[in-house]
Amino acid sequence: MAFEHLLCVDDENIVLQSLKHEIKTDPFFKNIIIDVAETAEDAIDLAREISEAGDTIPVIISDQRMPVMSGSELLGQLHASYPDTKKILLTGYSDLSAVTELVNRDALYRYLAKPWDSKDLLLSLREAFRTFRQHRQIGELNTKIESMTLAMVSALESTNFFFDEDTGNHIRRISSISGFIARTAGFNETFVKMIKLYAPLHDIGKVGISKEILLKPARLDPKEFEQVKEHVRIGHRIIDDESIDPMAKNIVLYHHEKWNGGGYLEDLSGDRIPVEARIVSIADVYDALTSPRVYKPAIGREESIEIIREERGKSFDPELLDAFLSGMDKPNWPCDE
Repeated sequence: MAFEHLLCVDDENIVLQSLKHEIKTDPFFKNIIIDVAETAEDAIDLAREISEAGDTIPVIISDQRMPVMSGSELLGQLHASYPDTKKILLTGYSDLSAVTELVNRDALYRYLAKPWDSKDLLLSLREAFRTFRQHRQIGELNTKIESMTLAMVSALESTNFFFDEDTGNHIRRISSISGFIARTAGFNETFVKMIKLYAPLHDIGKVGISKEILLKPARLDPKEFEQVKEHVRIGHRIIDDESIDPMAKNIVLYHHEKWNGGGYLEDLSGDRIPVEARIVSIADVYDALTSPRVYKPAIGREESIEIIREERGKSFDPELLDAFLSGMDKPNWPCDE
């Protein structure tokens, strides 16, 4: 069973004991372990021990004026390892510059002026614990949702390629390459995470296309190709719900649009195509070229790159394609499988 800890830091032991006693008088903290440290170094070591034991540190409260390392420096350093922990600084009004620095780094939950007011102190600590717990619950819920979404993606993709043993690798490649392009192009990590999650949904509409067409070991005739093109509309209908992220819908509906127009089904071009769809388009085509299909063998990496490069400014967004191509020889490139 994991325990919650409140870490109090002050270089004066009498202040620490007074603080600890004051907190313990509040029933809210009866099941919370209160740890104390008289130096910044001890606080860092103690935080590490608590974390390694599998416990959490919802709140750290530190005095500002301490030798060797100030409270603001300590909280700033701890923020790198414990970003979710709520940090409270005890400080005098002359130390507001330190407060400002922490606030600008999003590393401070609240500051309290010394000498502190007991009611204000306890109220701030209770609110900090509640905020930590709420954020932790939200994070756990999001993790569950992501796991469920990934399971749904795998199931839906598997129905598209019922006889394709490479489906699992296909899903991972589309996800990894799309995330790689987004990160290399400068998108933030939230966007990267989301596109990696939703990219594998791009072809879910193929569940509505005849298997005889999808697995035809020859070139499709015009009528058959028209039926295949409908998979983007079918896929969109499958996930057309208010609870579904618009990014997922855009990927499904628009990943076959082309930068200069002429794609399907909406004949969009340029920036009118949602950027997430433009990214997945590159990943999808590269994977299609380098993977064997029932109607063709796999094409080599270098030849596939040349084919894609020829489509710069035609099928693909030039800047996104440049990001894709520029990173192919870097260590963080998602390896071809």
